[in-house]
Amino acid sequence: MNEWADKFLKGKNAKYLVLMCVGIMLLIASMPIFGKNSGSGGFDSYTEKRLKKILCEIEGVGDVDVMITSKNNVVEGVIIVAGGAEINSVKNNIYNAAVAALGVQPHKIEIFVKKGGGRN
Repeated sequence: MNEWADKFLKGKNAKYLVLMCVGIMLLIASMPIFGKNSGSGGFDSYTEKRLKKILCEIEGVGDVDVMITSKNNVVEGVIIVAGGAEINSVKNNIYNAAVAALGVQPHKIEIFVKKGGGRN
C-alpha cells in the first residue's frame, strides 16, 4: 500500500490529489445546514413560510407577508404586513404569535397594516 501511495503522490498525481481534496471541501462547504439552502437564507425562507401560515390562522388576520432578517440563523428583525392589523386586538395577537414562534426580543418585530386592508 505504501508503494502505491508513494507512486501516486509523485509528479502530476499530487496535483490531482490536491485538486480533488479542494473539490471535496467545496462540496462539503456548500451542503445545506438548515432546510433547502445553506446559510441563513434557507432558514429565513422556511421560517417566513411557517410564520405566515400560522398567522393566517389567527382570527381577524387577512393576507400576510413576512420578512425575516438573520445572521447565522439568529433572527435580527421581523417585518409583518397583515390585513386586519389596523385592529389593535388583532395586531396584538399577531405580535404575540411572532414573539412566541420566533423566540425573539419583542423590539425586533414590526407589524404594519396591509395596503387595501387585505382582509378575507
